[in-house]
Amino acid sequence: MKERVPGDLVPSVEQLTATVRATQDPTTPPQERGAVVRSAQAVSAALEVIGDPGTSPAIRGQLTGLVKQVVGTLGTASRPGLPPGARSSVAFVAEHSASALRAIGDGTTPGDLRNDLVGATGGALAAVRGTLGDFPHAGHGTGARGAQVQQALDAARKVSVGASVAADPDTPDEGQKATAQSAHQAGATLARSADPSASDEERKKARKEADQRIDRMEQKLEEAISAQGLPDVPLGKAAEVCTNAVFDSAAEDTLGRDLGSLLPEKWNAEGVKDFWKSRDMGNDALDVLTQLRNDEYADAPVEVKRLVPGLAASVPADRIFGMLGRPALHCLKAAQQLDHDFGVKSGSWVKKAEEV
Repeated sequence: MKERVPGDLVPSVEQLTATVRATQDPTTPPQERGAVVRSAQAVSAALEVIGDPGTSPAIRGQLTGLVKQVVGTLGTASRPGLPPGARSSVAFVAEHSASALRAIGDGTTPGDLRNDLVGATGGALAAVRGTLGDFPHAGHGTGARGAQVQQALDAARKVSVGASVAADPDTPDEGQKATAQSAHQAGATLARSADPSASDEERKKARKEADQRIDRMEQKLEEAISAQGLPDVPLGKAAEVCTNAVFDSAAEDTLGRDLGSLLPEKWNAEGVKDFWKSRDMGNDALDVLTQLRNDEYADAPVEVKRLVPGLAASVPADRIFGMLGRPALHCLKAAQQLDHDFGVKSGSWVKKAEEV
């Protein structure tokens, strides 16, 4: 690959190759491995555009900068001692940011939209690197400092989701524009809140502003996604897409708490390291795949009408679009069907489904 990229990107390609190889370690959570691989695939496609003589210098420059940021952000996940939740967030933000590279490199993407996507993804990636820049640092993963770090990473997750939805060609044009603009504003402020060169007072002020802008972004995100309506899919498919998105977005500890009563005794005794994914077994059940804390892979069928309410406990309806993006519609569809067909309630998801 090195022969096909500009010299200034060769170090990034080498770093990315090393990162992908490192995830082949069998102890790596499969979700993290998948996110890294998908990020690498998006970067590889971007390198093709960068190397295309027909690509404009402006687009080439934007892509080059973002490729370096995606790779650099993924590299922070390899720091010794980084908590699993932080590693998961790094991979999540990198993957969702990398998913916007296609639209950014597309010459037909409107210039304003492209610039907003660059700003949103760059802001989310910079926020992650700035937040973890001095790791390991005393208190980084514990107490008030640990909570502050996780809040910053959660905020970066939301901005990256906003960017990925805005970059999705299936998102209506007006929704793309509004979501991209708000994600750009949120990302820029979030990056300032994690800027190590800023004063404590400046970062504190930026954090407060970032929270407000992320709230506005989530409103635009919900409007853009809701405009597409609930998907016309069977219950099993809706539950599968929903489950996989929640597994990708919610903390493992939260999932373990909310789904514990549904899991095999062995899983609870050993502990689940990674809620990986699910597969539709028909409308009645999903095959849930996990990696246990002893690094053993395990799967078991779980009834949809028990699983979806548990997922709803992990993802509040008022945050579902910011956490999940488009798959939120599948969650709401599953909740609506369970309520209609079985009288099974899934927290506040049913009420939210009625608003779509």
